[in-house]
Amino acid sequence: MIGRGRDLSLIRDELAFTVKATSPQRLDHYLLKSLDWKSRTRIQRLIREGYVRVNGEESKPSRRVIHGDAVTIRLSMGVDVPTTYDAIQFEVLYEDRWIVAVNKPAGLLVHPSGRHVYNTLMNYMHHRHRGEVTEEGQPVVPRLCHRLDRDTTGVLVVGKDSNVHRLVQHQFENRLVTKEYFALVEGTLRDEYGKATLRRTIDIPIGEGTSLATCLDHTALKPSRTDVEVVRELSDYSLLACRPFTGRQNQIRVHLAAIGCPIVGDQRYGKGVLRDEFPDRYLLHSRKLRFFHPRWKSSFELGAELPEDFRTVVERLVTTNNGQRHA
Repeated sequence: MIGRGRDLSLIRDELAFTVKATSPQRLDHYLLKSLDWKSRTRIQRLIREGYVRVNGEESKPSRRVIHGDAVTIRLSMGVDVPTTYDAIQFEVLYEDRWIVAVNKPAGLLVHPSGRHVYNTLMNYMHHRHRGEVTEEGQPVVPRLCHRLDRDTTGVLVVGKDSNVHRLVQHQFENRLVTKEYFALVEGTLRDEYGKATLRRTIDIPIGEGTSLATCLDHTALKPSRTDVEVVRELSDYSLLACRPFTGRQNQIRVHLAAIGCPIVGDQRYGKGVLRDEFPDRYLLHSRKLRFFHPRWKSSFELGAELPEDFRTVVERLVTTNNGQRHA
């Protein structure tokens, strides 16, 4: 498999490998398992547009590949190709031989996507851990245990050991990880009857979509729950602690917009209107994670302070409005 072992710290315009399938497989199916950073739609498009060759020949997605076939894939250089990764620094919150946790900054994709092939957190992680080996003597290949959106900041856990990565990722997938986010939202938290409240459970099924309407009116709605608590009331704004119990796509952003408290700066699900002194992004921060460390055999809690731009906005609102702390 070339996806999971690929060194994302290297800049490449072509991938070449030999098929090791034990039985004939469709080309697009085989590449989907090998290129785990690309979607099936993207892979099929690469094949149809002639970027993929099998034994030197252009192919169709349905072509059967067998053991020993030579596959080459021409890659786009993408955008934001860095001259070096050495100057990039992350706040490391915790690290041992098996995992590393960082405080993810805003504006950074966590993994390659579309034309953003290189300038992602995982590219930096691969560069940072080049030359390291696991307890078994294998090269360290960093792997995401979970994901954060581009403008979401805070705690992000990356596995350095394949077995530990699998066990921690399993906890995220099966809702065994306790998560807490801070969100600055417009308005005041209210219950289902419109009365101001300090705590609320948002239990609204949602689906995937590019707007609030499509997420709430979807053919495949899934049960979704987020507990919300007011940390500070700031006149026209509120700082909320959000604890998701399910892990739907953009769940917190959708849930808060659905109850009339969109996250400040959220142009997809909220109003997206920013005051001049606000940063040009939505303000959502992964503040705390608690999970079971498979090797230490104990519960681990990792936390990250608010980034400077988020903290500055809150402090300014507190000073201006004499915001009242609740949690």
